[in-house]
Amino acid sequence: MSLNIASINIERSRHLSRVEAFITRQRPDLLCLQELCERDIPFFEALMGGPMVFAPMARYPEEGPANIVGVGMIARDDALLDVAAEYYSGSPERIQEMAFITAEGKRMADPLSIAEVMLSATVRGFRVAVTHLNVTPLGTSTPYQRESAGKLIQLAQAQAQRAGDLLLSGDFNAPRGRATFDMLAEHFIDGVPAHYTSSIDGSLHRSGDIPFMVDGLFHTPGYQLENVSLSTGVSDHCALSCRLSKA
Repeated sequence: MSLNIASINIERSRHLSRVEAFITRQRPDLLCLQELCERDIPFFEALMGGPMVFAPMARYPEEGPANIVGVGMIARDDALLDVAAEYYSGSPERIQEMAFITAEGKRMADPLSIAEVMLSATVRGFRVAVTHLNVTPLGTSTPYQRESAGKLIQLAQAQAQRAGDLLLSGDFNAPRGRATFDMLAEHFIDGVPAHYTSSIDGSLHRSGDIPFMVDGLFHTPGYQLENVSLSTGVSDHCALSCRLSKA
């Protein structure tokens, strides 16, 4: 038994035609999305042929009235079982409008205005989760990001203990080789091969080429990943793909 998975930060609605082409081409069994606009859920349900589960994180002010953004999961031809949305900062009852600050001369989202959540579900006996950790100036490991990562790790460990194993996917905003990434890699196996040095698609990202491996596939020892690959031309972040099976 195995599960083909794709995890993508889709940058809201900016690249839907590219994302659609990728999904049509790759036909993943399970799709994990970050920066998903709630209004686009019907688009992905029509594309995948199943119901989406969604956890809101913020209201994006530049997206108009229908501006709720979060993380989502959807399976093709399989039910998502035992769905859990566990917030490690903020709450679904108090979703805020995203604020922006200037740090290191760059405009960035204020992490305190964004809720953080781990959305998990079971598909074909596999426990999979998706999350989006807070952004930091120039990929630095800040105390707040490390605090959030610590809470995320505790939630992920608890899910893994209950289910037996776990694959944690998402945009961690924590470049490989820095302190926040090291926290995650201390507790879970980094499933992205070392020869990949960036998950930023410089042709689509507003900052161009950045050597930051920030999107990840972390898993427990009872799972193994095969055919792990990064695809460009999908969004401002590369799409991560893998085949998940039991070790």
